[in-house]
Amino acid sequence: MQKRAFFIRFLFPLLLGAAAGALFGCEGAKESLPPAELPSGMVWIIGDGEGITSFAMDATEVSTAAFADFIAATDYVTEADDFGWSGVFNKDSLGWLPVEGATWRFPLGPDSAAATPNLPVTQLSLRDVEAYASWAGKRLPTEAEWMWAASQQGEHEAFPWGKEMVPEGKYPGNWWQGPFPYEDGVLDGFPGIAPVKSFPPAANGLYDISGNVWEWTNTKNASGEQYIIKGGSFLCSTSYCTGFDLHQRQFTPADSGLNHLGFRLVRAL
Repeated sequence: MQKRAFFIRFLFPLLLGAAAGALFGCEGAKESLPPAELPSGMVWIIGDGEGITSFAMDATEVSTAAFADFIAATDYVTEADDFGWSGVFNKDSLGWLPVEGATWRFPLGPDSAAATPNLPVTQLSLRDVEAYASWAGKRLPTEAEWMWAASQQGEHEAFPWGKEMVPEGKYPGNWWQGPFPYEDGVLDGFPGIAPVKSFPPAANGLYDISGNVWEWTNTKNASGEQYIIKGGSFLCSTSYCTGFDLHQRQFTPADSGLNHLGFRLVRAL
């Protein structure tokens, strides 16, 4: 039934588009083909033929190295740097605490290790993310665009890789295994945040679209006071948040910087 729905919603319109292109100078086929100028590090996401047009999306969450390039080029000061603190999850108090000196360079605070270049950058507010996006010539995805891309253009409902959370006993992403927050079995190989591309990509080429760090969208929640974040993080488990399920979502204020929240960007071409 799922395959039939996918054919009707996705493949069948593409076949019609290809036929229309053959009849009308191939104009209808352009939407489904990745453009020749597809930027490096991005993947082409074909639109749904309804409200979502095709777009390019970062294959990975934006890394610390990429954000460092932005800082070096612009001398931008993040909100956490300006405030002098940011939010860090504390396993003892089972909550988020303001930690002095926690920034994108030192996500857990200055007394902990610095973020390595290949880790997804965290501790950034919405303003920080949008400043980077403007510099990079991109933007944040809407929640609908994020969902469409993560679900493999509507093919999967639960996870980017299919119906099973752990197919064939191999973890396809980074999250908490065990009773949160007391014991992490580290069955995915990472006791905390993982470098980008630590796990195989989804079928459409997106890495870590589920797990590792939550990802900002530019969509507000119903009250209009907070922004929707998607994808779950290394702190999600089957007993807490289950954010790695595609339909889960959380909300956060625009000025939130947290050590499990990052982002990836999109670009219309």
